[in-house]
Amino acid sequence: MTPHPASLRTRLTWLIIAVMVAVLIPLGWISYRRELREMNELLDGRLAQAGRTLGTLIAHGQLPMREPDLPNVAQSGDGHHKGVVVSVHPHNYEPEVGFQAYDPQGDLIAATSNLADLPPPTADERGFRDIQHEGRQWRTFTLQNRTNLVIRIGERSDNRADIARGLVIEHTLPLLIGLPLLALLVSLAVKRGLRPVAVLTEMLDRRTPGSRKPMPANLAPAEIKPLIAALNQQLERLEDALDREHRFATDVAHELRTPLAATMIHLESAMIADDPGEVEYTVRHAQQSMARLGRRIEQILAMARLEAGAASQQRTRLELSRLATEVIEELAPLIAEKDIAFSLNHDDAPIHVLGHEVALTAMFRNLIENALRYTENGGQVEVALRRDGDHALIDICDNGPGIPEDRRQAVFQRFHREVESATRGFGLGLSIVQRAIELHGASIELLESPLGRGLLVRIRMLAEPD
Repeated sequence: MTPHPASLRTRLTWLIIAVMVAVLIPLGWISYRRELREMNELLDGRLAQAGRTLGTLIAHGQLPMREPDLPNVAQSGDGHHKGVVVSVHPHNYEPEVGFQAYDPQGDLIAATSNLADLPPPTADERGFRDIQHEGRQWRTFTLQNRTNLVIRIGERSDNRADIARGLVIEHTLPLLIGLPLLALLVSLAVKRGLRPVAVLTEMLDRRTPGSRKPMPANLAPAEIKPLIAALNQQLERLEDALDREHRFATDVAHELRTPLAATMIHLESAMIADDPGEVEYTVRHAQQSMARLGRRIEQILAMARLEAGAASQQRTRLELSRLATEVIEELAPLIAEKDIAFSLNHDDAPIHVLGHEVALTAMFRNLIENALRYTENGGQVEVALRRDGDHALIDICDNGPGIPEDRRQAVFQRFHREVESATRGFGLGLSIVQRAIELHGASIELLESPLGRGLLVRIRMLAEPD
């Protein structure tokens, strides 16, 4: 079973917490070890200073000596004075310390009660040492001063352990309390930091179907702007695709209804007719209706292919005379059927443009086919390709009936056809041409034909350098 991926907020929160833990715990450990080392060095220094101070006091006779009969006076077995023993009663929170003082002959002259029974130090026991005495560990410092007095001063190690435990608590407690608080604050910060994503989601939820208004990116963070730009492009492509599907469905519903109805009427008339001549007449008309239906479907599909191809393909370098020649060869049967004088004229040097081959081929096919269909048998159609500076000119003229000047703009609308026209056009041809012109940033003009009558279609588009 595939686990559900965690939310971005959860992932960022845990990643930040993991980074903080990975950084703070080692830093806390290093800080603890460093402070523990500095504490031991400080306490050792204080212990050594106390030992030197004690030696100076004894050497100058400032340590009070008691009579042997007093309780704090130690005596030897033969009754001789052994040394002064000072009782130690440490208060709470005070470290327990003790000392021993020996004269140059090695006799104990003063000691604290907690270290009075400790054997005298040897010559090798100078400096700092850790020793065990009465089940406890002591940190001692032994020195011999200028008067040859040997002083041993010590401090119980468990006092240092208490300080070390305090350092552990001091370093651990803030982490134990701070990390959950940091986790909460990080979660809130991440939530606030991801607020632009939540705002973008809300805007997408409120977006109405079919809207082409781009998502605003001017106030978005720099990391979100590429996402919004890509999203706007994707939404634009999606809306274009939906528009194409809508137009295609509209074209089909609009254009196929009439020929289908006419075909059904003719077939029903043929079924109830008794006269063979009438049956042949109605079947022929039904066949013509089906031919018109096929023609309409072909043009609708051509328009759909043109728009879909232009949306999905990049522009390529194309040679105009090659495209025109391929279309003319395709329409050769219609040229021969109507016995039309057809000519193609172009410059010796090839003329290249940057465009969509599907769109330009559909443009040539519809313009040339319209010229052939609107020209009477035995008429004349000319196609001319030439370069005019940085532009390529495409002229297609005929000596057909032409289009009145006041109605030339209307012919580019879908399903528009001149009322007086006797041809079987369906108003999609020039709308396909218009769409191809728009895709290439070109211009189109409908002018008077130089052949005496008819129409001249002139297209101007940017040419590629040779």
